[in-house]
Amino acid sequence: MTSDDALRREAKRRVEARNGFYWFLVVCLILWSMFTFIWWSNGGGYFWPAWPMLGMGIGLAFTAAAAFLPGAGRPSEDRIEREYRKLKGSMGDGGESS
Repeated sequence: MTSDDALRREAKRRVEARNGFYWFLVVCLILWSMFTFIWWSNGGGYFWPAWPMLGMGIGLAFTAAAAFLPGAGRPSEDRIEREYRKLKGSMGDGGESS
């Protein structure tokens, strides 16, 4: 496997993650509009659509973080190797670490 193949796979993963975020955003906006319309058409009052909006907004924030933040998503080989070395080093200290 060449580094170009690895870069292409990573680029594809990032594009798919961003597309997934945008689709989720569209779904959220449609549902939030529907909830608000239902609330409004029933005379207003307590703004109950805030609760599903909050829940979906939290999911949307995590989806955005996975799609746009560097280092999010699958761990890189470099991060795996660093963690491996750290664990191997702690095993050399008698097998216990704090």
